[in-house]
Amino acid sequence: MTPHSCPVRPSPLRGLKPFIGGLCLALLSACGGAPQPTSESRSTGVTRAALATTLTIDTTSNAGSISPFSWGVAAPDKYLAHWPGNATLRQRIRDANVKIVRLGLTQWGKYNNSDVYPAHDTWNWATLDTLLNTVWDSGAEPLIVVCGFPGGVAHTLGAGNAITSADWAEYGHFMAGLVQRYNVDKALGPSKSVRYFEMWNEPSIEWDGKFTSMADYNTFFTTVAAAMRAKDPGIKLIGPADTHSGDLDKGPTESWVSNVAKNLEAHADYLSWHNYGPWANDTTRTDADRMAWTKPNYQDDVLKVKSGGLNGVLTGPSGKTFGAAITEFNVAQGDFAAFNPKYHSEFNATWTASALLNAMKGGVDLFTLYNLAENDKNHLGLLRNTDFSPYTPYFTLFLFGNYTGDRRLMTTGDTATLEALGSQDLATGTTFLTVVNKDTAGNTYDVTVSLVNHGVSSGTVKVRVVNAATTANPTSFTTLPFTGASFSYSVPPYHVVSFELAPAPGTAVLFKSGFESTDTQPTWLDTVEESQNVVAQTWASKVECSPRQETPRSGIATLMYSGKDTSAAVSYANSRVFDVHLPITAGTKLSYWIHPQQDNGRYVAVDFVCTDGTTLRDSGAVDSHGFSLHANAGHGGAIPLNTWTRIQSQVGQWLNGKTVDRILVSYDRPAATGDYRGYLDDLVITNGPLAP
Repeated sequence: MTPHSCPVRPSPLRGLKPFIGGLCLALLSACGGAPQPTSESRSTGVTRAALATTLTIDTTSNAGSISPFSWGVAAPDKYLAHWPGNATLRQRIRDANVKIVRLGLTQWGKYNNSDVYPAHDTWNWATLDTLLNTVWDSGAEPLIVVCGFPGGVAHTLGAGNAITSADWAEYGHFMAGLVQRYNVDKALGPSKSVRYFEMWNEPSIEWDGKFTSMADYNTFFTTVAAAMRAKDPGIKLIGPADTHSGDLDKGPTESWVSNVAKNLEAHADYLSWHNYGPWANDTTRTDADRMAWTKPNYQDDVLKVKSGGLNGVLTGPSGKTFGAAITEFNVAQGDFAAFNPKYHSEFNATWTASALLNAMKGGVDLFTLYNLAENDKNHLGLLRNTDFSPYTPYFTLFLFGNYTGDRRLMTTGDTATLEALGSQDLATGTTFLTVVNKDTAGNTYDVTVSLVNHGVSSGTVKVRVVNAATTANPTSFTTLPFTGASFSYSVPPYHVVSFELAPAPGTAVLFKSGFESTDTQPTWLDTVEESQNVVAQTWASKVECSPRQETPRSGIATLMYSGKDTSAAVSYANSRVFDVHLPITAGTKLSYWIHPQQDNGRYVAVDFVCTDGTTLRDSGAVDSHGFSLHANAGHGGAIPLNTWTRIQSQVGQWLNGKTVDRILVSYDRPAATGDYRGYLDDLVITNGPLAP
C-alpha cells in the first residue's frame, strides 16, 4: 500500500500487524574518527568506548547470487505530475545504477488528466511512451503495476472503493495492447520491452479499487494474465503486493500471498508483499526497535518465501516455489502525519542500508524502496519533489548500486547492531565489504577485517562512506593499507562504510560483457564477417547479432542472434561482435550462457579470431563436458531450448600464446535448414577462477 492509498493507517505498534511495503536503500559514510552521537545519545552527551570486533570474509566463497534488482526503487508517486521526461530524475536513477523502477501507469494517468486508455481500442501512447522512456532512458527497466481503472474499462466501485463489478476481459485487452506495442511490435526500439508486471497493488485495501474477496482477485489475475501472455509468454508476473508480511505463515484462505501460491501457480512467477517498518513518529517504539526490524522482516521473510513457507503454505500444488519480491518498504509514515526529519537524515539512510543488506542475505529477487519522491511532505522520498536533488538516504542507494558485486561471500563476525555483507564482482574479481553500524546507543565499532583466501597479504583498500555529512555521491574514496591479510577501521554509529579490494595478481579478467548499457558494447551490430547459405529470417532485414532488452539471463540486456539456413549441405554465418586485443595464457578460461529458441539455435557458439588467423572453432578446444567449441557441434546437440545453459572452457590449453583480435558469434549447421534464433549473455574471458 502506498501511503496515499488510504487516508488513515493504523499504527503497527499497538498490537496491530504492521503494514509493509517498499524498498530500502543502502548508504555509506566516509569516516574513521571519533564516535558520532546518535539522535538518542546526543541528548545525554554520552561518549562510549569503542567496541572491538573482527569480521572475516572468504574471498573465494559462494554464499549465493545477488540480484541486480535488490536496490530497486519506486517511481515518484501518482500525485507528482512533473517527473515524466525529467532529465535530472533520469540521471539520479542512472547514477545510483538502479536497474528496476516500479510505476503505476494507469494510476498516474488518472491523477494527472492523462488517461492511458480512455476508451475501447484507444491507448494514450504519448503518455505511456513518456512514462516508460523515462525509466528506459535512465538505464533501468520498468516494473509495471497493473492497478486502477482507465476510462476504457467498465467498472463500478462501492463503499470504500470496493470493486463491485469490472470488465476484466476489457482490462486484459487493454494490457495485451500494451504488451503488443512494446514487446512484440518494439514500437520504441528493440531494447525497450517490459518484462515485469505486478498484478494490482495491495488488493485488500487499494484506494483505486479493492477486491472484496480473493476469488475476485483470482479472476482478475487469470483473465488479464492470459491476455497478456498470449502476446508475450516470456513476461514475468508478480502478485499479490499484499499489505503486510504477517500473513506469510498463514494458509490460502487467510493469506493473500498463500492464495496466489496455491491458486495461481500457473500464472505467478514471484510472490510479492509490502513491509514498512515501525512508524518514525510512534512514541511506543524506540529507535533500537526500528533498527531491529530489518532482519526478521527482510531477511527472514524472504527466506520463508524462497523455501516454500511454513508447512508449505507458500508452495504451489505441484511443488513449485516462487521468487520473492518486496515491492514497497521504508520506515512507515504517510503525508497526513507531521513532518519527521528521520526520513531524510542519516537515521533512515542507515536503516535503509540495513534493510537492503538483510534482503540480499535472504536472496531477495526484487526489492523496491518506496519511493523516489512523493507529493506534499515527501516523507518517504529519496529526492526533493521540486528539483529532484538528493536527500541523505539516496546516497545509500548509490553506494549499494555501484559498490556491490553479483556474488555474496561468506562473511562472519557481525552482530545485531554491526551488520556486514561481503560480495564480489565475478567479472573483475573485485571484492566489496559493506558495513552498517546501526547502534542507537552511540557505540563505535573498532573493526578488524580478516581476509581469507585473498591471495595477497598486503595491499590497499578503498573506503567510501555515507553519513550525516554526505552531500554528494560517494564516488571519491580514501585509502587504507592492509598487511598480513587484515586491516582495521573505526565505524561510528549511523554510518555505512564500503570497502573495495582489488583482485589478487594473476586473476585478472581479460574481457567481460553482459551487454548492459554500462558494459563493454559491441563494436559491430548485425555485421557478418563471412557466411554461406544463411540469410535473414523472414521478419528481419539482415542476419542479426546485436543487444536486446529481452529474455536476459541477468540484468536487463542480452545479445540476440538470428538467421535462416537455406542449405542442407553447407551453411554458416560468422558475425563480428567485439574488436579486442586479448593475450591468452595457459590459464585463460572462457564462460558464456546460451538460450536457443529452436533446434537450429543450438548450433551457435562464441568464436575467436586471433592475430595470426587462428580461430577458436578450429583449434580443437572443447568445453567442460568434452564437446567441441565449434558451432557445428551444437554443444552436444541436446542443450535445452528456451532456457539458459552455461558454456565453459579452459581455452588456454589450445590457444596459449595467441592474442585474440576479434570475438565472433558463429552459426554452423550443414545438415539442416530453417530459422535459428536465440540469445547469449554474460560473456567472460579470465585468467582467474570462473564463478561457480
